[in-house]
Amino acid sequence: MDQDWLRFDYFPAGAELITQGNQANGSIMVLKEGEVEVLRDGKFVASIKQSGAIFGEMSVLLERGHSATVRAVSDVQLYVIDDALKVLAAHPAWLLQIARLLAQRVNATTAQLVELKQRGSEAEEDVLVLPSNVFSSWSDPQI
Repeated sequence: MDQDWLRFDYFPAGAELITQGNQANGSIMVLKEGEVEVLRDGKFVASIKQSGAIFGEMSVLLERGHSATVRAVSDVQLYVIDDALKVLAAHPAWLLQIARLLAQRVNATTAQLVELKQRGSEAEEDVLVLPSNVFSSWSDPQI
């Protein structure tokens, strides 16, 4: 199988792999080795050092600019999946893996928001709102 959609890349410690707000280039990155940190609006969100972790998928799937900055904490080796939407369409099992990852992230974020709400204000205007129009835009019968 021709794998011209997959390439290996290297970034030294301190390098920005993804910059928040920059237009997505259609690539998803898969961490091979090293550690990266995720920053949103300049604030630390997470540290990632697990081999196989992916990032850049939100901007690819949403077709918008990157929602966070990803910076190498150590020297980083990774695989880059170029033209990720096309590759994912050809590998539906990978889409399921990404869906599970995103569901885990939403679950963890929701739990954190509920915990913060319980510790903070209980005012009625502090309501956790999740997107409700996701399924309404699905019109492809293959989904």
